[in-house]
Amino acid sequence: MALKRTSLPRTAEAVALAELRDAIVRGDLAPGAPIRQGAAAQELGLSVIPVREALKTLAGEGIVTYVPQRGYTVTELSPQSVDGIFRVRELLEGEAEANAAARLRPEDIATMRAALDGQRAAAAAADAQGVISSNRRFHFALLDHCDNDWLLRFVKQLWEALEPHRALSYRRAAAAGDHGRAEAILGEHDAIVSAFENGDTPLALRLLAEHRAGGHSDFHRLLTSAEQGG
Repeated sequence: MALKRTSLPRTAEAVALAELRDAIVRGDLAPGAPIRQGAAAQELGLSVIPVREALKTLAGEGIVTYVPQRGYTVTELSPQSVDGIFRVRELLEGEAEANAAARLRPEDIATMRAALDGQRAAAAAADAQGVISSNRRFHFALLDHCDNDWLLRFVKQLWEALEPHRALSYRRAAAAGDHGRAEAILGEHDAIVSAFENGDTPLALRLLAEHRAGGHSDFHRLLTSAEQGG
């Protein structure tokens, strides 16, 4: 599972939660993959109890699914689930972006530009994890300035529910040699950060909404194809 215990002074449950979440978000644990509590505990050098509690937390967030007699698996989303997630993102994330944009500083816009440069370099190197992490840095360079903690918490939860499928999408596209959508995303990010650099916040927010709609289509297409065996 590519889990490893960090040296940060955290509780055992916090370590388990962070490492399991990271493994899922990275795509090391793919949608539908079983999570064996004993194996995870052994890899982390922990007892089973904090791993079990961490999995309960992740299940509450919808990132993993518990089935009696079968245990925990990474949640597999259906096209209908993705539609629901993106509808809520449309409502909450648009509000969070508008809130955050009012507090965006020149150095934050520079952080967005740097994240885009990192994403472009990762895409050129076929580094799926680098693309995913840079993509998240790009968006949260803005979103982290939302001053409504509850709103930001729910936005992050929605992002994390999608991340395992995002990793799967990048890897499938790379294996098929399909770089068209990756290039389009880079172009959309460039237009967004350019609008902020030019002081045109309404344009940036509109482009972000259009970008989110494109992501909805991407996820829907990926999962529909999976259901049809494509």
